[in-house]
Amino acid sequence: MRKILLPLIFILSISFSSCSKDDDDKLCLICEVEGEASDQICEGETDPDSGDTVTKELLEISKALFEAFGATCTLK
Repeated sequence: MRKILLPLIFILSISFSSCSKDDDDKLCLICEVEGEASDQICEGETDPDSGDTVTKELLEISKALFEAFGATCTLK
C-alpha cells in the first residue's frame, strides 16, 4: 500500500499546479473526476514538493494512474 500511496501523493501534489496561458507548445494533462476538472499538469513545470521537472513520461504515467482510480484524463 505504501508503494502506491507515495507516488499518488506526489502526483496529486503536481496536479495542484497549472499551465500558464502562453504554454501552448507544452503537453498538459487534464483530468476529470466525476465531472469536476482538476488543475492542469504541464510538461516542463517543477514540482514544488520534490523539485523534479515534469516530463512527458511522467505525464503518461500520471494519466494511467489517475485513470486506474476512475478519472477521465487527456493529454493536450
